[in-house]
Amino acid sequence: MLQPVSRQSDLTVESATPPPRPADVGTFTPLTIPAFRAIWIANLFANLGVWAQSVAAAWVVTAAHGSALQVAMIQVVTALPLVLLAIVTGVVADNYDRRRIMLFGMSIEILGGLGLTALAFLGWLAPNLLLVAILCVSIGAAITSPAWQAAVSEQVPRNLVSSAVLLNSVNFNAARAVGPALGGALLALVQPAWIFLLNCLCFAGLLWTLWRWHRAVPEKSLPPERIVEGIKAALHFTQYSSVTRLIMLRSFIFGLSASAIWALLPLLAHQHPNGSALLYGYLLGALGLGAIAGSTLVTRARRALGSSRLISLAALLLGGVMVTLGSVETLWVLLPVLVVGGSCWIAAVASYNASVQVLVPDWVKARALALYQTALYAGLSLGSLLWGQLADGLTVPGTLLIAGLALAGSALLALPSRLPELNADELTGAPAPFTARPGFAFNPRRGSVMVTIEYRIPGEATREFARAVRPLRRLRLRNGARRWSLYRDIADRELWQEVFLVPNWLQHLRMLDRLTVADRAIIERVMTLHAGGEPPRVRHGVSYRSARQATEAPALAPGDPVLQASPQRDRDDPGA
Repeated sequence: MLQPVSRQSDLTVESATPPPRPADVGTFTPLTIPAFRAIWIANLFANLGVWAQSVAAAWVVTAAHGSALQVAMIQVVTALPLVLLAIVTGVVADNYDRRRIMLFGMSIEILGGLGLTALAFLGWLAPNLLLVAILCVSIGAAITSPAWQAAVSEQVPRNLVSSAVLLNSVNFNAARAVGPALGGALLALVQPAWIFLLNCLCFAGLLWTLWRWHRAVPEKSLPPERIVEGIKAALHFTQYSSVTRLIMLRSFIFGLSASAIWALLPLLAHQHPNGSALLYGYLLGALGLGAIAGSTLVTRARRALGSSRLISLAALLLGGVMVTLGSVETLWVLLPVLVVGGSCWIAAVASYNASVQVLVPDWVKARALALYQTALYAGLSLGSLLWGQLADGLTVPGTLLIAGLALAGSALLALPSRLPELNADELTGAPAPFTARPGFAFNPRRGSVMVTIEYRIPGEATREFARAVRPLRRLRLRNGARRWSLYRDIADRELWQEVFLVPNWLQHLRMLDRLTVADRAIIERVMTLHAGGEPPRVRHGVSYRSARQATEAPALAPGDPVLQASPQRDRDDPGA
């Protein structure tokens, strides 16, 4: 169903000499930017609180003699809202102020955390109520997550995005190294309720930092997409973006198998001869320390191996780690092996995330990240449920052994697939604005638009033209066209017509606004093959339905900016 992606991706442009990376751009360079540094530090404390709380929550269920399925359900209810709501919140994040969306989502997280804290102080924190409270917190996280990840490009320059994404992964895993140990130590001193309260305070600090973050928000000339319309646009983009589809498939398979290590680690610690909450914290801390150590090597490993091979190697090694966890009980073996597992985890997840951040244009970035997260967390949720049920009928070590073999096998199968090299410059926005008005009023949200572009291609350039229009077809369909065809005149063999249909005029304007430097390069490559005395002729046809519906809301008059169109562009610019 999904074809392997070559190095010449449909989201990149062929180039003999890729733009050089600045010599002074390193892993920690984004921390020199005040806004990113302040948010990063506040997020570190918030992540510390989250991981300390996760230890307390898992131990509450385990200490209450909850089943393996109930322990695994903590992972399920944590990931489920991200799976169900991510695409909707991604549409919102792509169309509205991402900072405000993050503030709203984090406010819900704090309210859910306060409810969890209140239940704990009142002594009502049964395993099922704990799962419900965590679900409420996860809903707030699902609202926040797409906007949070897409906002990285608003905090740092484009050439620092990959390093910033890696630093955010380091942040998360640094908290994973310290937070569980902190949670385990606090559990030995205080009740879980105080740990839940600590998490609320840490999140309040992040909320305050985001409240103080002010930046210039570019004005949008077009109205925001509606939810259903935005979801359709994201799914349509994914259908014609082999990069996005490949990342979704591989991250789902990775999450399906790798989820066992997170779902079953509390039980592994509890059933160990030296089992305690502190041991569980140490095991998670070893994973986090490995992630921190591995983060310093990710950039160099990615340059040496490429993103695809690095992900496959990391998954293969993580599978070996899980097999080892299911085979031995000696702590001096388990802890170093978990350090290796943490390095493999951050190598895979950071590479997935950075690929989406860099290889997807800004107009759909939050939605693409949401779809990637949906795939990853769907795998984590289904995997946690599967491994939890299997551990109830089998044993925890045996389940880890099976999951590790499955992860290693999937990594070997994915070796032939390829992701393109990371290059953000080609996806810089290069919109094509309209400047004049159409001659009549019509409803821009109703009826379809047909765009016809006429090219004159000499016979000797026919084969090259056929190759050049293949990425052009994907470009049109990715950016919003619903149908695309290429016709050759039966009388004049040098005359070719590119025809594509767009759902409505407003969507047509959005297609122009979504053009990137890479898209422009594809269009220019086709243009260079045109041999006519004048530029290719572009015509726009509006369905009779839109004119008939012009009296219905939201019908607009010819003077409205949404209806603006340029007759000059219609004649000269095939990107119209």
